[in-house]
Amino acid sequence: MRRFIIGLVLTAVCAGLLFRLIPWSSTEAALRAADPRFIVLAVTCLVASLIAKTVRWRLLLPEGSSISTPRLYRILHISFLLNNVLPARLGDVARVAMTTRQPGIRFGHVISSMLTERVTDMVTLLAGFLIISPFLPVPAGYEPWLRVAWIVIAAVACLALVATFFRKRIGGLAKHERIVSHLPGNERLREEVWSFGEGLRQLFSRQRLLPIWGWSWGAWIGAFAINYLLMKALHIDAPIAVAVLLTCTTNLAMLIPSSPGYVGVFHAAATLSLLPFNVASGPALSFAILAHLVNVVPVSLIGAAFLLLGREQISLNLRALRGQQAAQAAESDAA
Repeated sequence: MRRFIIGLVLTAVCAGLLFRLIPWSSTEAALRAADPRFIVLAVTCLVASLIAKTVRWRLLLPEGSSISTPRLYRILHISFLLNNVLPARLGDVARVAMTTRQPGIRFGHVISSMLTERVTDMVTLLAGFLIISPFLPVPAGYEPWLRVAWIVIAAVACLALVATFFRKRIGGLAKHERIVSHLPGNERLREEVWSFGEGLRQLFSRQRLLPIWGWSWGAWIGAFAINYLLMKALHIDAPIAVAVLLTCTTNLAMLIPSSPGYVGVFHAAATLSLLPFNVASGPALSFAILAHLVNVVPVSLIGAAFLLLGREQISLNLRALRGQQAAQAAESDAA
């Protein structure tokens, strides 16, 4: 509850400052002059990016599970819809709940896949920034910040190399029989830890390592393209390196507590990221508004359509679902 209140306050502060300091007339003029062709292309890239994320998620789940990629696509959109309208990232809770209903998928499998998603996303974003940073027209006075970014990226790269070198040991650590067998608690707890380790091993699987990272890059290249196309739509003259920077800063901003849909913090991050590159405040805010709408509205509408069609049912009671899953496992063992 405290995090939710802090998020609402930050949203109000960010939105209030932006709309107080930046004249709405210039922002509205930039939005009215937007080229709809580039907006349509941006939405197309969004759909392609989400398809890539869905395929990657399927690769992170156990091979023996019977869940299909189209079903994961529906679940992903519904979870995004709920994150956009409900507090405390309840969409992620619903995502776990809907996925664990499927045969062959345990709670630990889904949690480990979502954790691995976050890791691959972070590494891909930082790597993308590393690649474009030599081509970024860094304004005067911002060179120290670029050096700090390079140090952070170098540290993350070293950790990634270590993890890759020891991938077999890391992947098998949480699944090791000696560790699991000595865990306190009942058999269900040990089974969940085992499933978590099994899910974690997917990232370090020799057969799945390259496809996972390939689809991850595909998803984020789509995200970079969205921002570049929206800048083109608003007639903002900036290189694609700035679009990559925008993707990094807005995604980092979404880690900050805010209202559902990341209102305010997203707009502040996007606007402030454009101002150093000689973009006027009005067009910068118009980009923030348009980028937020493109990233939120289509996904939410598709998720709502899946709900209205009754293709998936929402449940936020993870404890009940885990109990039901344990009962089903006991019945299958007895049979």
